[in-house]
Amino acid sequence: MELQKSAMSDRQRAFRATYRHQIATWYNGWLHVAVIFVSGFAVTYVCAANLRDVAWWAWGVIPVVFLAYQFGEYWAHRVWLHRPAQNGALRELYNRHTLQHHQFFTDHEMRFADHMDWRVTFFPPFTMAIMLLVALPSAVICGLLLSPNVGWLVMASVIGSYMWYEFVHFCCHVEDNWFLINCPIVNTARRHHKAHHDHSIMMEVNMGIGTPIFDWVYGTSDLDRGFFGHVFNGNSWKHVKSGLRKTAKTPTLKLQRLAESQ
Repeated sequence: MELQKSAMSDRQRAFRATYRHQIATWYNGWLHVAVIFVSGFAVTYVCAANLRDVAWWAWGVIPVVFLAYQFGEYWAHRVWLHRPAQNGALRELYNRHTLQHHQFFTDHEMRFADHMDWRVTFFPPFTMAIMLLVALPSAVICGLLLSPNVGWLVMASVIGSYMWYEFVHFCCHVEDNWFLINCPIVNTARRHHKAHHDHSIMMEVNMGIGTPIFDWVYGTSDLDRGFFGHVFNGNSWKHVKSGLRKTAKTPTLKLQRLAESQ
């Protein structure tokens, strides 16, 4: 299945067809998404159920952890996903992201054709377990040093931040609708991410997905705006910087190898 009305190039169309041919027949995008979000909400529920008489200051953990997660997401995207490394695991991340995801979706065509295409966007279901392991040491330390409530809030905030990333990234690759066009922050993320999928700037620009905050902080945004202008830019392309540095259109690698490297 493929989108019939689309501005995608023949190259992109061919890559998408080749990639789909490699997806296992048993794969189901709906099940993939269900595993991620059911497990995520289950963890969040367990954390919330263990809260007792939370002090007012403890709620500040949520925005602090959210921002820390956004920085980690920005840094990993900028350094690991768009820079080929010698390390095998990091090189595989680069291959799956820059050499697959960015070939499957370009600024000319950002949409899924159906749920089978979700495989190229969502992280594998076991990523939720990795997030738990990443959050656990900080949650335990904060729980012991500050209060058990803080520990539970740290864990819930990390998992919630990961689910926010998956939700926003998914929204960037679906058909336009009233909610996506008009919902603040979500519409900002969609325009921000579409610009990032322009092959001529994707290696350096718009690395934030859940939020453009750290692109604003580090000057890697394509917009010439302040903090609030970035967060609430919405669908507007009015403030795009002139003279953005362009790079090669795509990394050089044969189409068949790109798709089969999954």
